Amino acid sequence: MLAQSNKILVVDDDLKNIQVGVNILKDQGNYHIIFATSGEQALQRVKESSFDLILLDILMQPMDGYEVCEQLKKDPDTRDIPVIFLTAKTDTESLVKGFEVGGVDYITKPFNTHELSARVKTHLELKCYHDKEIEETQKDIILTMSHICEFKSLETGKHINRVAEISALLAELRGLDKATCTEILWSTAMHDVGKVAIPASILHKPARLTAEEFEIIKTHTTIGYDILKVSNKALLKSAATIAHQHHEHWDGSGYPRGLSGEEIDIKGRIVIIADVFDALLQKRSYKKSWSIKEVTDYMISLRGIEFEPELLDLFLENITAFIEIEERLKDHNSPEFFKISRNAD
Repeated sequence: MLAQSNKILVVDDDLKNIQVGVNILKDQGNYHIIFATSGEQALQRVKESSFDLILLDILMQPMDGYEVCEQLKKDPDTRDIPVIFLTAKTDTESLVKGFEVGGVDYITKPFNTHELSARVKTHLELKCYHDKEIEETQKDIILTMSHICEFKSLETGKHINRVAEISALLAELRGLDKATCTEILWSTAMHDVGKVAIPASILHKPARLTAEEFEIIKTHTTIGYDILKVSNKALLKSAATIAHQHHEHWDGSGYPRGLSGEEIDIKGRIVIIADVFDALLQKRSYKKSWSIKEVTDYMISLRGIEFEPELLDLFLENITAFIEIEERLKDHNSPEFFKISRNAD
């Protein structure tokens, strides 16, 4: 099944060809079409926006379609976008070269309405299935790694579930789109993955940490980022950002980079509120549980210091919904690991 509106980049140095192609596609499907009239402009377009498919003319100057495709396939952010070549050249050598540089198909010019619409529809469907498979793989990785984190930290999966649900709900209230809210729901599970590298003697110390021990604890943000940053996939990229930034403070007093204000990604700003809220409410080996009033008073005292003011206000205005999540996902004696419906959206 295709996405509600697929974004297609049409690249051709002849505006007439672009117009013909756009008119055919608009009549055949619900597509968001953007065009470029040169290879250089096409490479700029993919930096500005993400695309589901690229229709790429071969005979352009000074950069032809083959070179554009080669550059797209070298970039981790664009290599998975399917490229269909547009060409009047149907000789075997030209077609083989198109496949060698990374093209998935070709469409002959002048366009045949049925051929253009059928090939575009087919490759968009294939990409949709491919993206879904990749997303499922990322979810498997997140589930596996979150279990490893829980074994190391001795916290229950309920903590991860609570922080994930609170973060996703706050993101929704903040007006973020549905896809981003789902991304946050899953990727938040990895916010403390860097703690796998922290010595258990520090992680589980039932007393106040020394200054030196706290410096070691702080490294879990950078370690988590280093573990996750190698992936260019959406969920794991989001997880890397959250792992890196969930201890940054609105006024710049946080760690590891001392980011401030909107230098902190909105995902990091959201997760720090959810994480602090849940952590203070729970009893741990090194602390007693706090009451709701103690927690909210504390968080209000750090409005504009640790927390983004407007985001904290939004959280407090909807506090009953977040308390409901805490109540519904209370800890039990037996360990319960991170559980979210695989189809959660």
